[in-house]
Amino acid sequence: MNDMTTILRATIIVINHNYGEFLRTAIDSALNQEYPAVEVVVVDDGSTDGSHAIIAEYGDRIRTVLKEKGGHVEAVNAGYAVATGDAVLFLDADDCLLPTCLREATAALQPGDAKVQFRLSTIDRCGADQAMVFPHFPARFTPADVLHDSSRSGWYPWTVSTGNLFSRTFLDQVMPIDSKSIYRSPDGYLCKVAPLYGAVRSIRQVLGCYRVHGKNAWASSGTSWTADVALRWLDFDRALEHAFITAADKRGVAIRKPLLRSFQSLEYRMQALRFAPPERRPEGGRIGVMRDTAQWLIELHPFGWPGSIARAGWLVFIGFAPKSVVERQVRKARTQTQRSRFWQAALQLTRRFET
Repeated sequence: MNDMTTILRATIIVINHNYGEFLRTAIDSALNQEYPAVEVVVVDDGSTDGSHAIIAEYGDRIRTVLKEKGGHVEAVNAGYAVATGDAVLFLDADDCLLPTCLREATAALQPGDAKVQFRLSTIDRCGADQAMVFPHFPARFTPADVLHDSSRSGWYPWTVSTGNLFSRTFLDQVMPIDSKSIYRSPDGYLCKVAPLYGAVRSIRQVLGCYRVHGKNAWASSGTSWTADVALRWLDFDRALEHAFITAADKRGVAIRKPLLRSFQSLEYRMQALRFAPPERRPEGGRIGVMRDTAQWLIELHPFGWPGSIARAGWLVFIGFAPKSVVERQVRKARTQTQRSRFWQAALQLTRRFET
């Protein structure tokens, strides 16, 4: 628990671009926190849908940053430039927070920490709960566990932007983000490098809601999945890995070189090898992916042995089962709304064995 004698001032930065349909819900959830020291900043990144009028309704209850469209990274930079809080949460305008969020998250934040991360429920466009809480943090998932996994593969279980409360001591060392090298998903960058700068604490409470509505950058529906999705994330994964290695060298943090491939990277590589055009497929082939999978499994097995073996089996299936069967199951596995009972049961069974 936080042992500071004074209440931390917290800033919630709402990031919006053409999410007027959801914007009031996000801002209201920030203003209605059961916490005494909250600053709410709303950044609008060149919206054309009437968001400006909605923002104006709040008057001096919020701080407003209106800017030309520059993308998610530049919007995050602009919001942080005016934030005054000692702890900062970047709230995507299509998401929302529970009233207890800041109270619980700030209580867990210790001096010198990089961030506290928490779980989110998944809701649909209308706010209906999809019974898919994420991410899954293994039991007794400590900051030491995070650093161990991160230093081996550059990855650990983290959540999307809305599920993280960052400390200013961390953010001041990495902000503003270079939008040329980190050209998307600023939350992915901040989460990836955070363990290099301080402890990452994980709490199992659900403190917010992640909305899936068909236009999310991270979540995918079964119908929207293509090989291009895998190729784009592979490209960005390389950019994040370079940033992580550079930060580790700068900080003097010992990491494995070369880094082990993360499960997500292995999955995207195998998908690209099966479904991308030949000229765009990653090097190494499917056998190369399986070699990297074996190394990942033996050296890291971050989901415990049963959970990690199950994921390795999934990669074998993607790589070698008939393509028509693989494509159908990949779409079913990736969908973020109305996930089938089979995939819900498979995830629940796997997680029972994770440590």
